[in-house]
Amino acid sequence: MIGPGRVRVRAATTAGLLLTLVLAGCGSNGAVGRSVLPSISPPGPPLRYVAIGASETVGIGADDPLTEAWPQLFYRVALPRAAVFVNLGIPGATVQDALSQEVPDALALRPDVVTVWLNVNDLLHGVDPAAYEAGLTQLLTDLRGGGRTQVLVANTPPLDRLPAYVRCSPFAPGLGGSCDRSIDLPPSAVRSAVDAYNAAIGRAAGRTGAVVVDLHALGLAARADGTEAHLISRDGFHPSDAGHVSVALAFATAYQRLR
Repeated sequence: MIGPGRVRVRAATTAGLLLTLVLAGCGSNGAVGRSVLPSISPPGPPLRYVAIGASETVGIGADDPLTEAWPQLFYRVALPRAAVFVNLGIPGATVQDALSQEVPDALALRPDVVTVWLNVNDLLHGVDPAAYEAGLTQLLTDLRGGGRTQVLVANTPPLDRLPAYVRCSPFAPGLGGSCDRSIDLPPSAVRSAVDAYNAAIGRAAGRTGAVVVDLHALGLAARADGTEAHLISRDGFHPSDAGHVSVALAFATAYQRLR
């Protein structure tokens, strides 16, 4: 992770990364949508990119979080070579945590582009969808800066078949592979909560002008073509290397459509 206030110099893009991205961008028929797949390190003016989020944003689940976290891949693939990147993600962060601990640092950096992925921890903590929506709306409003900053916000991927959850069902997964038996969370409740959160994310994005990155649709598509398990890390909860690549491509595609 790149901690608050620290800027990472762009790493050189390798042929291996290119191959990985192309393979990850293929559908079940192996075709790559060239019209939406971004070029590598496109030309352009210097930009400031800030990532807001939790453990997924830090890169947990990747073999090398420092270089293979999805925000790092998004940065290397979608943004100009002159761009700089600060990762403010904090493991375990909720929207309220991000409002108090990440957003102030982000605003001080005056970013041009911000990515946000904050939903799973709020859901696991039982935050009411209305309260979650209010907090997320405030967060997106602050980051948008009256429209000066482009903000991309992820919705909630499907959670009901995550191995860490299935192992604990009908309870919530806890720390270190444990099960939190104080939280009753049957599969139907998980699906309903995900749907409610995603509706809230859509409304918050609509009010603030942020762009929704549909990780829920991405997860359902992977489930349909039998690749869902490949996108989940060995801990049964976070994205694998392939999962981080897929998330980065989803953000990159959404960002390209803004240009």
